Amino acid sequence: MGGTRIIYPANQSEVQIALKNKDNDKRYLVQSWVSNIDDSKAPFIMTPPIYKLDENRQTLLHVVYTGNKSALPQDRESLFMANIKSVAAIPEELHDKNTLQFAIKTKLKLFYRPASLTEDEAKMAWQSLQFSRHQNQLVVKNPTPFYVTFGQISVAGKAIKPATNQSSPTALTMMVAPFGEQRFPLPSAVKGNVVWTAINDFGSETEQRKQSL
Repeated sequence: MGGTRIIYPANQSEVQIALKNKDNDKRYLVQSWVSNIDDSKAPFIMTPPIYKLDENRQTLLHVVYTGNKSALPQDRESLFMANIKSVAAIPEELHDKNTLQFAIKTKLKLFYRPASLTEDEAKMAWQSLQFSRHQNQLVVKNPTPFYVTFGQISVAGKAIKPATNQSSPTALTMMVAPFGEQRFPLPSAVKGNVVWTAINDFGSETEQRKQSL
């Protein structure tokens, strides 16, 4: 599975995700579905919902929006999560033995993009972020209708991380919502330029951009 995100243009009837089993000796039972970010049910279906993926084989997952398009904001992106859970098949020689099976769950961000928002605008959105200091916080404002996910962000060469989990920032805590803001802890002694990169539609990191704070 390539990339970390799925872009769902509102004017398309479906989008597809390629899922490949690179193992030479393992088959997997795979389950796939779309949820809201709080894990509640979302108005999408993924087909096939449950399937077997043999060794060195690839399958296409079809993602279809089943809700009322007018129920979603038309002036900004909406965020959902695509979930892929896989369990390796038990080898025949172990069928009569006690074994411990682990399920691997992968989450991909799914951005539903209204027809009024263009791909060119999406490419440039990360460059429009606005940075300011409020006491001991770095305030990041996003004036665009697109979600912007940081690849890296630093002030005066010091990496910036969210307050929720300093040791392991996640893609959600490092993201700024459309027309929203995100705040990060900022030591009072730190001064200098903000340097940041973002993750584009293809899951790649952009070049660096710099702004004085």
